[in-house]
Amino acid sequence: MNGVLKVRKGSLVEVVMEFGTDKQKACVLERKKWRKESHEALIKVLDSKFGVVDVVGKGYKMEFILDEEFDVERDIIDGRASNGQGQVPLKYEQAFPIMVIVYLLNRSGSKPLTVNNWLLNIGIITEEMFQASKLRYSLSALEKESDKLVKNKVIESGQGYLIDDYIKREIGRLQKYFMGVIQKLVKAKIITHQPYKMAKCEVPYLNEYFDEELGEWVRQETIETKYIELSSHVVSKIAKMECNLQNSPKFRELTLDEIRRYRNKPIVKEYWTEYKKQLNLITNEQGERLYIVIPYEAHALFVRAGINPILKWLEKNNKEELVYYNSDETKYFLENRVDFHRALSKYVVDLAEDRQDKFQKKSVNEFGGKANIHKFEDNKYKVAHDLMIKGLYVEAYYKLQEYYGQTFK
Repeated sequence: MNGVLKVRKGSLVEVVMEFGTDKQKACVLERKKWRKESHEALIKVLDSKFGVVDVVGKGYKMEFILDEEFDVERDIIDGRASNGQGQVPLKYEQAFPIMVIVYLLNRSGSKPLTVNNWLLNIGIITEEMFQASKLRYSLSALEKESDKLVKNKVIESGQGYLIDDYIKREIGRLQKYFMGVIQKLVKAKIITHQPYKMAKCEVPYLNEYFDEELGEWVRQETIETKYIELSSHVVSKIAKMECNLQNSPKFRELTLDEIRRYRNKPIVKEYWTEYKKQLNLITNEQGERLYIVIPYEAHALFVRAGINPILKWLEKNNKEELVYYNSDETKYFLENRVDFHRALSKYVVDLAEDRQDKFQKKSVNEFGGKANIHKFEDNKYKVAHDLMIKGLYVEAYYKLQEYYGQTFK
């Protein structure tokens, strides 16, 4: 048996809330009819996670019996990998734990890092993509990046939104995948994972000095940037501030989706302005103002298992990759790295093509064909939608992937 812990039992709602898609969760929460297609899709996901999946009863009275949980999730029957991880090529899914473990074994530091920093250090993303991941915090920085890519003929003038779209999609996908791998290694007791709540603070200081030429004392304000770990007291104050802000009369109609995704919407802009203002006023237990600019999460990762347990786990879960790894370690890392980035680039473009195809079909069905481009005039996604309608979205995405991704020529 693969990593058996104990038999798990749960109702339809419990199982869907743990393993289902957002659409399936919405369905069961609203007690809508549980359709055959949804049930079959859920079973495929469960089969990728458990050796034994039994269902007793029908509809909302059904009970799931799950046993023989796999240490590493298997491919879903239709060729996708579960938990969103099919968005990274399968060959690298099998090899990725080895890459993480080897990197941690050779790492001398113990400083907690953000997920993006881990992705950069391990070689999953490039320096260009790492720097671009920070663009969402600054509109002016995004505009400068857009001007640079227009100059380098990566995008055309007016297509700056595509950069934001690309970075959010691809960074978000790799972040989720990386954390999924970490969770598996923690569960297998191969590594230890310690998350930290951190914050970037910009603290103002007043410097005073005597100017000999002016013959008088001069006061000058300077800003010192600090990175601090947040106590539970401060974390709770931030959470309470967010809750109160979202419950305020002005913002109570906003959904979390709007707050996170539609930052160009006037009311959402006002929300974030007020959020930043109140965040900057947060104080610690001693009543000292922290001047927080950005709260974030960092992760400390350490290998806890010996070499023999590590090899046994890898042999059990990644046998083919381990054989390749043991036969020629240097060749493994060089060829696997090249293969991964080539496969990932192809996959990113394939996903863009799929989005374009779906949107073109939707535009024909709902808006009457390609002539109705004006339908999107007031849409913040107008640039992407126009390119999709014209069949140019994939080419634009390919250029962005070539620029930000790892290329080997």
